[in-house]
Amino acid sequence: MANIADRLTIQIDLSGFSFKITDQTGGTLFSGEKSFPSVSSYGLDFEAILKKELSSFSALGKKNNGTDVYVATPKFTLIPTHLYIKGEENKILSQVHKIGELDEVMSVEIPQYQATLIYAIPNSITSRIFKIQKRAKYYPSVYGMLQRMLDNTDNNKICVCFSKEDVHITAAEGNRLLLANSYPAKDFVTAQYYLFLVIKEVMFNPEFTTLQVMGPLTKSQTKDLSKYFKGACTF
Repeated sequence: MANIADRLTIQIDLSGFSFKITDQTGGTLFSGEKSFPSVSSYGLDFEAILKKELSSFSALGKKNNGTDVYVATPKFTLIPTHLYIKGEENKILSQVHKIGELDEVMSVEIPQYQATLIYAIPNSITSRIFKIQKRAKYYPSVYGMLQRMLDNTDNNKICVCFSKEDVHITAAEGNRLLLANSYPAKDFVTAQYYLFLVIKEVMFNPEFTTLQVMGPLTKSQTKDLSKYFKGACTF
């Protein structure tokens, strides 16, 4: 049973969502996930499915100490904070991505990297989550990956998130950010191609690198990745 001191984390992409409720120590109290039928965009069909499936977990509507929602979207850009101008988020993001009419453009500073992340979250998600958690905060999956790397004590750090349409990858050496990008990948083989392309670009040795994966992995995916990396762990 969730209480007001607990936190709720939700991860969403086109293939479904997963969530976990954690206590003050970070321990998982309750978790769940739902897979969606085939949808190709965060449009009305997705919103209708999300509405239905969110209602199947009463715990998602309980009061808590904070709700973080991570959306697997490629619509983001990372810029040096000294170049960031509040109020120009749409202008900056539209230079690298097409912003939909119902996209909500947001930003968050990451002081450890001296950078600001600008991103777009579909209204089909924010409007549905607002119904159950009015104070929720929204981030792209890449933000969770960047935060994860900051908590990682390894020197060579790489995080990946496999979503339905894209693969999102971040890499850092110590606290020096090397890369944060998304690549079109509708299958795991293509996603692996981009992952190893990044590994080559940043010159990491996968045999001495533990891969951090945001979201679930199947047994076969874990087996495939373990052939090349020191290890693969999910968060």
